[in-house]
Amino acid sequence: MGSPYLLSGARTRDMGEKIYLTYEQQVEKLRRDGLIVDDEKAAVARLKWEGYYNFAVGYNRLFKDDKKRYIRGVRFGHIEALYDFDKHLRGIVYEYTQGVECNLKALIADTFSRLYGVREREYLSEENFTSDPAERGNVRWLISTCRELLSDGKKEGTGGYRDYIAHNAKVYGHVPLWALIRAMSFGNASRFLKLMKPEDRGEIAREYRINGRTLCNMTELAVGFRNIAAHGERVYCARLPAVRLTENLPLFRRIQVPCFPDGKPRYGRCDFLSLMLVFKYLLPRNEFSAFLSRVEKEVDALKEKLPAFAMKRVYEQTGLSGAWRKLGAVSL
Repeated sequence: MGSPYLLSGARTRDMGEKIYLTYEQQVEKLRRDGLIVDDEKAAVARLKWEGYYNFAVGYNRLFKDDKKRYIRGVRFGHIEALYDFDKHLRGIVYEYTQGVECNLKALIADTFSRLYGVREREYLSEENFTSDPAERGNVRWLISTCRELLSDGKKEGTGGYRDYIAHNAKVYGHVPLWALIRAMSFGNASRFLKLMKPEDRGEIAREYRINGRTLCNMTELAVGFRNIAAHGERVYCARLPAVRLTENLPLFRRIQVPCFPDGKPRYGRCDFLSLMLVFKYLLPRNEFSAFLSRVEKEVDALKEKLPAFAMKRVYEQTGLSGAWRKLGAVSL
């Protein structure tokens, strides 16, 4: 069970320091801020399990006005509904980004092994990667990282040990890329893709019917959301700080994503909708259909529990505005 939190909004009069509140006092604070708590015992139990900061502070902004007071009629159960919606969404994102990661690694390993061999002395050579001078340092870093994974993977009794790496090294005298890439993080696999020769990367991208640059863009976005989900951060209102999905995708027009006055899409660049667009390209049709169905189910369930104003804010936060449900039917 989690212990009571020090509340960021609770301060002493003279020192301005955070103060300790019991779970019952936390509930009372929520009530003072205008939240309706129907079952105090159940509320205390939820705060004990989730933690005040993670649960209430993390999800209450959607239900507050400009004065940071809960809008009239907002109940503890509304925060619970949003929290559970995001928790379910997080699990869905993690599951399907794993599928994207697995497929991408398989395609990289297959393409690179066919072109540059299966021995690490052969494929881990600078000449097999991009010749762009600006990326030379990144290529060397990637090769060094791969060699460290190979070295650590052979050391039994350590956190870096991988039986499949040690087995290949011992039995065959080398470790093919399809074994090494299993030990890579999704982020490093994405960097590997980005540092491949453009023509080699383009070969992989054609499997998804896009170009190499777009594939790198989509992969970076998938990595960003995977990391958010893996670390238990909020997914429904996530905004990736450094990645923007290319706006040149015809899908923006086909599902009628609202636009700014200059014609640029209002949603779908770095929000949850952007990940849905990425999945439309990177997941097999049946997998995307299953993903879309699960998201629709969660959205519909939340709509039944939240006030209209709050659901409108959810649509804005997620980017699920427009005909996003048509994604399953539209062609690429």
